[in-house]
Amino acid sequence: MCTRYSLERPEAAIARVAAALAARLAPLPAEMARPRYNVALTSRAPVVAAGEGGPELREMVWGLASESGRGQPQRRLLPNARAETAAQLAAFRSGVASRRCLVPACGFYEWRAAGRARWPHLFTRRDGEPFALAGIWEPGGGAGPDTFCVLTTAPNALVARIHGRMPVILPPEAMPRWLGSAPLTAAALAGLTRPLPAGEMVERAVSRFVSNPRHEGPECHAPAEAAAAETQSVFWQESTEGLPERAGGERPCGLGL
Repeated sequence: MCTRYSLERPEAAIARVAAALAARLAPLPAEMARPRYNVALTSRAPVVAAGEGGPELREMVWGLASESGRGQPQRRLLPNARAETAAQLAAFRSGVASRRCLVPACGFYEWRAAGRARWPHLFTRRDGEPFALAGIWEPGGGAGPDTFCVLTTAPNALVARIHGRMPVILPPEAMPRWLGSAPLTAAALAGLTRPLPAGEMVERAVSRFVSNPRHEGPECHAPAEAAAAETQSVFWQESTEGLPERAGGERPCGLGL
């Protein structure tokens, strides 16, 4: 998983999570209810976390601000954590133990290098249904927002053709087991963070329009065939300046890195 995912049907995604949890979740605020085809690092996004009265829908910022970075002039934001090592690393240990969350999504992007260009591919469930990514979160403290990151795992055969990692996609029956604050055994953690089988997913090449994190419209899902003409008129520039460094072997790769 890199630092881009799609949430073009936010209400359907929240409804799917609520059904899996057998819970009633608050309606999405208007800003969170709009279709978003390109959720990027530092974006505010809806996340389901465990609250005192049960599951709660909250707005969080993508990019975990660990305790060591909170309160510093420039916080280090961590978009991803490797599922295999997160429970042992200081930046993620407490989140894995007691602050696991569900990140509603409809798809995610990875980039394939072709010569000097990098071409995005969109991965979704074969049945077209939204899903939840396994996440962990940190409270913002003071006036700061709560932040979250997404766990990644080894890729299935479909994703491996494009990238060496993929997000942990939780099937509905696994969502209640992931959400919450009760510690997980190593075996339970490993079982919950296995890659979704390749047969349950599909992928397709999409327009390089999505490569610009400022673009959030439906053009992000345009077929790749339209990209060649499109990129003649659309300025496409990406930079890794200011993005977080590697953490636990994971690096932000939503820019095709």
